[in-house]
Amino acid sequence: MGKPPGFAGGSLNQNSSVTSYQCANLLKNIRKFKISKSKERILFFIQLLPPALFVIILGVFPLVLIIIWSFWEPTTYWIKPDLTIAAYHKFFTAGRYLTFLKTLRVSCTVTFLALIIGYPIAYFIRKIVSEKYRNILLLTFIIPFFLSYIIRVFSLRLILGRYGVINNVLLWIGLISDPLEGLLFSELAVHIGLLSSYLPFMIFPIVLSIERVGESTIEASQDLGATFFQTLIRVIIPLTKPGIFAGCIFVFVSSLGSTVEWDLLGGVGEFSTPQMLESLMTALKFPSAFAISTLILAMTMCVLLLGFKYAKIAELFETLE
Repeated sequence: MGKPPGFAGGSLNQNSSVTSYQCANLLKNIRKFKISKSKERILFFIQLLPPALFVIILGVFPLVLIIIWSFWEPTTYWIKPDLTIAAYHKFFTAGRYLTFLKTLRVSCTVTFLALIIGYPIAYFIRKIVSEKYRNILLLTFIIPFFLSYIIRVFSLRLILGRYGVINNVLLWIGLISDPLEGLLFSELAVHIGLLSSYLPFMIFPIVLSIERVGESTIEASQDLGATFFQTLIRVIIPLTKPGIFAGCIFVFVSSLGSTVEWDLLGGVGEFSTPQMLESLMTALKFPSAFAISTLILAMTMCVLLLGFKYAKIAELFETLE
């Protein structure tokens, strides 16, 4: 029987050979890709392992120990592994929660004042000041951190004291006849000290967040007839929520754990949670100190989770375009 027209002898075998060769190359490339991806995963794991171990051992593990030890029973000089909630019971019955609530109130007030003062400063630095002077202004908020923290706080005593700068100026211009007594060694002085120490922690995240608000967005709002304050309230502030929340977290947590301002500016009449923790540790009441620390940690973690969920503070750490 003759071959059909157009049928070339051996073409079928040739096409089969080409197809087999292509399939073999494809499988070979897939294997190489899988091997390379596996090598990348292994390399990534090796690179990630040292910092992960560092964070777990020196960061997470001590916090877990504090939580566990807060349920142990105290001994003469240390603690023993007998589960009890006595430390938490004493926190609410021995009046320690009152000191905690006072410190919490002061921290919230300082955070609110830092936001009210810091947001206009951040907006002024980012949107009004020219780029030539912007870094200079930011540097003025960094320079004080080059000095000792204790020296910076102590210098406020020279301003707020009975014969300090404020009283001398008020006496000189005749607004008062006697020096004001309530400026130093009071809760007001603690507020001023905390605010002066942690105001930059509010300004920098907000500056970074305002950086993400494009000029075209502001111009579009103005083209639609919005005034400056309408644009600020309805456009800029909602878009800068991550920076606002991050700044509030930084100031609040720092104020909650600070002790130098209370020691140097508060006097003997003011007592804070960090001072209470210090006295408990000195008295070897370790479970009570660990219980208070656990409560503070739990409260801080709840605030952070709310921030990540509703304020989207993770956006603050994205790469600026």
